[in-house]
Amino acid sequence: MPYKAMLVALAVASLSLLTACEQEVVFHEPGVYKGKHDETATQEAAERRQEQLRERAMTGMTDR
Repeated sequence: MPYKAMLVALAVASLSLLTACEQEVVFHEPGVYKGKHDETATQEAAERRQEQLRERAMTGMTDR
């Protein structure tokens, strides 16, 4: 296959692959969370975790 014909075939194949890609653009609003509500992300859940972690740390330190 001649060099020019191979170059043209490569260019056509590249263009057809690029045009076959479908790209969806997602715009996000700053400071707005649009996901599911996370029950473990509440302030009360954080306080419960903090207390449990504090107790676990204290038991680990007092064993020594």
